[in-house]
Amino acid sequence: MLGALLAGAGLALCLYVGVLVLADLYLIAVHIRASRPRSGSETMLHNDEPLVCVQLPVFNEPALVAAAIDSLCALDWPRDRLEIMVLDDSTDETTTIVAQKTAEWRSKGVAIDHVVRPDRDGFKAGALAAGQERSAARYFAIFDADYRPLPSFLRQTVPALLADPQLAFVQARLGYRNRDRNRLTRAQALEFDTQFGFDQAARNWADMPMTFNGTCGVWRREAIDQAGGWRGDTVAEDQDLSFRAFALGWRSRLLLDVSAPGELPESFDVLVQQRQRWTTGTAQVFRKLPWHLIRDMGWLQATAFVFLTLFNSTATAVLVAILALAATCVLVAPAWAVVIGLGWLATVALLVGLRTIGAALAARLLGRRLDFAFICDVAAHWILQFALLPSAGRSLLTGHLARAVPFVRTPKQGQ
Repeated sequence: MLGALLAGAGLALCLYVGVLVLADLYLIAVHIRASRPRSGSETMLHNDEPLVCVQLPVFNEPALVAAAIDSLCALDWPRDRLEIMVLDDSTDETTTIVAQKTAEWRSKGVAIDHVVRPDRDGFKAGALAAGQERSAARYFAIFDADYRPLPSFLRQTVPALLADPQLAFVQARLGYRNRDRNRLTRAQALEFDTQFGFDQAARNWADMPMTFNGTCGVWRREAIDQAGGWRGDTVAEDQDLSFRAFALGWRSRLLLDVSAPGELPESFDVLVQQRQRWTTGTAQVFRKLPWHLIRDMGWLQATAFVFLTLFNSTATAVLVAILALAATCVLVAPAWAVVIGLGWLATVALLVGLRTIGAALAARLLGRRLDFAFICDVAAHWILQFALLPSAGRSLLTGHLARAVPFVRTPKQGQ
């Protein structure tokens, strides 16, 4: 009897994940129908540029912060309409480096502000909110310390916001300076190419909510304020604010033709630390997701959005749970363990197949070659995903159950 119950639960979980993964079929169909999007620069601005505040939140990043400040101060925007704001919550020598760099650029006529808070309340979200209070700008560009935007970044992004008053933010594609450093970085790069070139691109074309990625984007102040501002009650403040803005009718736009290079974790330990924060934050945001945001979406878009959101928030934990049930069945009903195991393999095969198709579509869209190196990267990507399953499962449970989770910064090399 116990074996039958365990088997039923395991097969139900397999069916659950299988149904959620089918939402990827919708993204594939959207991707195949859509054409390559235009750049966000509808109109090049000259002499009528709005005031833009560029925010750089940092915490103990001495190897990164100087180059980050230099790249932001080199942005091509009128000096009297550009504010650079370094939001420094550091407790190490980063603060001294920032003070020296801001003084250097201030002497060159750049409006740069070094903001130091008495505590780290609200983590990154708290820093962004504190910086916003100090600025009168209507637009806020946000960068993590490891990203280096080209001088033309604001010229390529801000016009899209000016052309469409319903856009809460525009998101540029994330690039990586150390993409070819090792097999781990190549696997991560393929994953993010798929995220931007397949998942987020198709969501954008289908008018489904596509969340801010925490960096390399420009927000409209009005959207931030109407959505209730930056909040530090999750460690995924970017997703949280995005969903609250979407629930009020705001939209977003992905600019695939605009990118800024950043840095990928080069060791598995650092990657696990980063993914634990991301996965925990996703679960936290899912727990407080404003479900009424789907009311104004078409039924097909709303259904796909719900399935994809559920998949991203629960699939990892469910896959781990299926394996745990199969292991338990080995002790009480070995025959049922085989059935559950086969169901798990079929579910994973569906997931791998659909996402691999998505990776190929993304590579084609981004102008990458579909060659033997691509096949090797796909294999490395899936090996990596399975290696991350245990920690991801724990992180999802933490995000769903814990009320307070510390924000742990991902250490970077500064290369």
